[in-house]
Amino acid sequence: MPKIITILIKYIKSYTINLILFILVLFFSTYKLTSAQNISLIQDAEIELYIRDWINPILKVAGLNPNSVNIYIVNDKSINAFVAGGQNIFINTGLILAAKEVNALIGVLAHEIGHISGGHLNRTVNSMKRAQETVTIATILTAGLMAASKAAGLDTPAGLAKLATLGPSIAERNFYKNTRQNEKYADAAAIKYMTAVNRSCIPLTKLLKKLGKQELLHENRQDPYLRTHPISQERIYDIVEATKNININYKKDLSLDNNKFQRIVAKIIAFTNSPGKTLLLYPKNSSQIDAKYARAIAYLRLPDLDKGIKEIKELIHIDKNDPFFPEVFGQMLFENGQIFESIEQLKISSELLPNNSIILLSLARSQIEYGKSKENNEAILNLKKVLEIMPKNIAAWKLLSIGEARNNNLGLAQLASAEAYFLMGQHSLAIQFAEKAKISFKKGSPSDIRALDIIFFSKEKLMKINNN
Repeated sequence: MPKIITILIKYIKSYTINLILFILVLFFSTYKLTSAQNISLIQDAEIELYIRDWINPILKVAGLNPNSVNIYIVNDKSINAFVAGGQNIFINTGLILAAKEVNALIGVLAHEIGHISGGHLNRTVNSMKRAQETVTIATILTAGLMAASKAAGLDTPAGLAKLATLGPSIAERNFYKNTRQNEKYADAAAIKYMTAVNRSCIPLTKLLKKLGKQELLHENRQDPYLRTHPISQERIYDIVEATKNININYKKDLSLDNNKFQRIVAKIIAFTNSPGKTLLLYPKNSSQIDAKYARAIAYLRLPDLDKGIKEIKELIHIDKNDPFFPEVFGQMLFENGQIFESIEQLKISSELLPNNSIILLSLARSQIEYGKSKENNEAILNLKKVLEIMPKNIAAWKLLSIGEARNNNLGLAQLASAEAYFLMGQHSLAIQFAEKAKISFKKGSPSDIRALDIIFFSKEKLMKINNN
């Protein structure tokens, strides 16, 4: 190999380490990566329904299909919301608690919707690629010049050392310029969307000011939102200026939304803090709905069933048409071993809010746990409804497997297990259960075809893993 090529490779290797580090810094500073291993999601019918009601009009204004945008609630006390993996919005419980007002939360979500409508995920990936290309070209040119100098027996010019850092510097400036442009676009989009649905952006500026004060803190003490969404006085000023002449004509009572917001705040606090702390935050002398709600959950978690049941029954008496009070009542009864009683409450909840997959799943869980034939058959019907809405729900497939096995439908039970293992990425077990299941099915039947599909796609997945 010619000497100059050898020297060139040596320098390229040296600078590639810096290149890789730079690209990693760009990637991790832009997105909070999530996976099943490091993210804790909350499934709550009430929180998800309220947030859906608030953002669906914004999604429509943004030209997006609400059914194509997924909302995930993350059990994390840090203040953050972000878009990842396409049209998926992740909302930390910490953001909900920090928002203080419903329109502050909706404003943040409108901003995230602006990122989706602006195609910023794809743009950022392209920006990262351009940054990589800039660093690579600069590295190769620098290494080539250094190699040529050495091969000619000349001293390396002093300017080349500075040139070595020029590529990363240019790439970094261009990348963050793109990020700032994206944030400015998303802010403008949020103002447009919020105005279109008659909501004020002023609560959003209050939240941004609160977060902006963290900019002087060490990065480790800052909330993730501050690192992924650069906040400046200029951004806050622009939002204030753009909205000060906008007259919001409320078509509906904002207090109703704020009441719902306070309820979900109380619920998050009650389920994520110790009962003692919750009772300090919501003392018994407060008769507000959110306070009674928080106390009911806290007492039932202690468990102090008498006090908890008293509080939740008072709430049910106040509004017999509210589906979430009996849902929480049923959930807490289940967790305290009163299985049959939990079924009664969850049935009431399901009747008040038909076809809600989260409530149906809770009801089916209680019915499966109770174990009697009537309840088991009802559970199977409920689980099939859940899977029509959420075909990738692993818990539903596992429960369905138990329910079918109790009815001696072993083939269907094994097929349900195969579905669960496939979704969990345990492809060998998925094949094993699908192979067993297909023995019970008539050739060419829907169940037989599904078993064959699981076997085929599981083998395909395993082949890709083995090839890598």
